[in-house]
Amino acid sequence: MRTNYRANSGVRFNMFSDDQLEELFNGVLHLLEYTGLDVKHEEAREILKKAGAWVDGERVRLPSYMVKDALSKAPRSFTLWARDGNPKHNIHIGPGRAHFGPGPTCTHFVDAETLERRPYTKADVPLVARLVDALPNIDFCESLGTVDDVHFDLGALYEFAGMFPNTSKPIVAWSYDKFDSAAIHEIAVAEAGGQQAFEQRPTYVHYCEPLSPLVSTFEAIDKLIFAATHRVPLVFTPCPIAGGTAPITGAGIITMGAAESWMGLVLAQTLQPGLPFFMGGVFSAMDMNTMILAYGAPELPLYMAGLTELAHYAGLPLWQTGGCTDSKVFDGQAMIEGASSVFFSALTGGDLCHDVGYTESAMTGSLFQLCAMDEAIGYARRITRGIEVNDDTLAVEVINKVGPNNHYLREPHTRRYYKSEYFYPKLLDRQDFENWESSGSLTMKDRTIARVHDLLAAHKASPIKPETQKVIEKVLAEAEARVKDKV
Repeated sequence: MRTNYRANSGVRFNMFSDDQLEELFNGVLHLLEYTGLDVKHEEAREILKKAGAWVDGERVRLPSYMVKDALSKAPRSFTLWARDGNPKHNIHIGPGRAHFGPGPTCTHFVDAETLERRPYTKADVPLVARLVDALPNIDFCESLGTVDDVHFDLGALYEFAGMFPNTSKPIVAWSYDKFDSAAIHEIAVAEAGGQQAFEQRPTYVHYCEPLSPLVSTFEAIDKLIFAATHRVPLVFTPCPIAGGTAPITGAGIITMGAAESWMGLVLAQTLQPGLPFFMGGVFSAMDMNTMILAYGAPELPLYMAGLTELAHYAGLPLWQTGGCTDSKVFDGQAMIEGASSVFFSALTGGDLCHDVGYTESAMTGSLFQLCAMDEAIGYARRITRGIEVNDDTLAVEVINKVGPNNHYLREPHTRRYYKSEYFYPKLLDRQDFENWESSGSLTMKDRTIARVHDLLAAHKASPIKPETQKVIEKVLAEAEARVKDKV
């Protein structure tokens, strides 16, 4: 007799053997112990030195036992909470779960009305957040751009201030320094009802990015220290480019990028043992013809799949990349590249997969690409859910009842399962030609544009507390005064 037994837990992709993963793991440990990284933060160097690291000027080398100790402290499973308590918007981080959202850094944006490429402005932030809130397969929010029409030091703060009231889904926030880190945190804590309440149910993750190759910059470490001190879940993600700022081989970029992220892991766990930590990466190749970071290249999902396996082998969740394209417009190339990388992310179980909606090699954010990728994510999730096998789904009795040369439309078994067994698209068209033609002969592009406009017109996120709105106004005013004083 079998109890608590599940024969099919979904479809997953594995690229490395256990022996290969052990070799990669040991390669990362070797880099950290014998090569080390330049850490451009004196306080961090002192913290690491007291914990057992070898420090020579700015170069920091980590004995393997320090790295393994940090890995043992960082949790593999935890929850990121919806701002308004909606359980459907909580993100449960754990093995086999892939979650998706936009990214933050595009300098340009596809205008929602004119479809023209232009600089990203603070007025775009609420649109992105509302669309994220409305799309069923987009799990967390980022701004999909860098605000251009405010002082350059304040863009990240204005992004968070614009997102927070317009989505209840968890947010991945970034910042330029500890000042806007503090302002962002003040907003989240006000809504949560205090620091302790936030620690118990964190609603945002702090994104920090070291520099490849092998540099932990002052800004990245300063923000890490702030996040760890205030118990904010943390992403520490390098952006190495194979053939440019990283070795050209897949194994090489994975090994180096993991070492860059694990320096942050060791510091974070030294400061705050048990802090939720996402191992990073944004890994792709330098196209040797154009010299750009190829965001739609097959190497991106390939490297990310390998890094995901290494992260999970080490017991860490991963900050992944997918749903993006090198195409300049919303076309077939955008669909192929975006959907392919989304599917790989779903197959590998990358815990948070960002940059969904990026176009033009991460230069332009598109609500239309984001909406189309929501459909691709739903498609991929149906495949990765797999096929459940039990006495009822085998349907032997139903098959026996219906027999040869009959149909299953009237069967209770069909009515019981038809909603859950199938993926029902919002954008992909399944009509016959005549009905498609009579309904306007709409293309995928036409349908996507219409869906974006409909969702933006109709959807409203749950409101924030009035006192939180006052905090947003206060921190923005303080930030404006700070940059004015600097001038």
